[in-house]
Amino acid sequence: MISINEAIAILKENIPPQELEKWPLYLAVGLYLAEDILAPEPSPRYTNSAMDGYAVRWADLCKLTPDRPTHLTICGESRAGEPFPKIVKVGEAVRISTGAMLPDGADTVIRVEDTREEGQSVVISAAKKMGQDVRHRGEEFAEGDLLLRRGTRIGAPQVALLTAVGIDQVKVFSPCKVSILVTGSELVVTGAAIAEHQIRDSNMSMLRAAVQETEATLVSFARVSDDRQATIVAIGKAAADIIICTGGVSVGRHDHVKEAAEENGFTPLFWRVRQKPGKPLYFARKGKTLLFGLPGNPVSAFMCFTHYVRPLIGAISGRTFGWPMVTAKAAEEIVNRDGRPNMLRVRMSREQEGGYVVTSGEKQGSHMLTSLAEGDWYIILEPGQSLRAGEDVFVYSYDFRREPIRREQ
Repeated sequence: MISINEAIAILKENIPPQELEKWPLYLAVGLYLAEDILAPEPSPRYTNSAMDGYAVRWADLCKLTPDRPTHLTICGESRAGEPFPKIVKVGEAVRISTGAMLPDGADTVIRVEDTREEGQSVVISAAKKMGQDVRHRGEEFAEGDLLLRRGTRIGAPQVALLTAVGIDQVKVFSPCKVSILVTGSELVVTGAAIAEHQIRDSNMSMLRAAVQETEATLVSFARVSDDRQATIVAIGKAAADIIICTGGVSVGRHDHVKEAAEENGFTPLFWRVRQKPGKPLYFARKGKTLLFGLPGNPVSAFMCFTHYVRPLIGAISGRTFGWPMVTAKAAEEIVNRDGRPNMLRVRMSREQEGGYVVTSGEKQGSHMLTSLAEGDWYIILEPGQSLRAGEDVFVYSYDFRREPIRREQ
């Protein structure tokens, strides 16, 4: 039996090479950039107006005072998509819309609210400074500037930015492909008739949702009875970067996952981790394919997925290997009375001062799904470790939307 830190080290040593693909931008949402992206053009692409108003020459406003407004002749208009084609001359003004190109000869925009029109002239009553309300070409970024770094997750803001500079395809890390096998002759599908000795299969639904939340690609899923040959065949058919099996990894006569994996050519890398829940965790490798054997108890399966499988999916998909974490204070004494390190599910709330406090959930059994559903945080305490009320502790999140914070173990 190995420690949590030793198990994590073995995972890191066996992260397969990341694969890269070119994807249309509209399909790449949720994926991670595999290269830095440099600006192919400046932003703004041309000097334009930040407000509706009048494009003028600052030199024509030099005699403007609150008691002595300036009168300029309106010589045309610059609209978004239809620029004024001439040069603004002495004593002239051009109507201009927000985003419209600033005409040659003009260097300042006067807002509509500081003006009034009189026939073919505009009367300007106020102007703060030369160049006001002008967006200059390249003031946000110049051609060749770094726009997005390698490893950036593509979301709506990134899509908008890339589209604005004409990029419609991106090189990304290929999303991790996952297969799920749930073993157990006692399991039935929710909605089907259930006998007194049977259990509804929550692990399949849970793990499918967990994989979906990581934005990995679920390529296959299947249920397998507690039969050696059926388990061998099911593992042999599963083709993915990561195969997740749940159940069948302990020492019972009907636990076949380990031997079935090895029959399929997988090399075991570890089995059994000194932790609670999830001691009978199994990890193996065959070429670029990794296989996890998670315990059958649903809480054990989920916690093993969260602490081991999820960061590995992230590393394959272009994220940092790590866990979303914050520091919080214990709201009460929390004790690990077990002989193994314990992943205790906790509830977290905000203090009035702005920090976080955690309390331990009462129901910590590996079959008690309420301990997961009532919160999305956990702490790891060593055997016999006691947290005093007010003491700081690292708190891990199993909320997959949070970005990981790298923490070596």
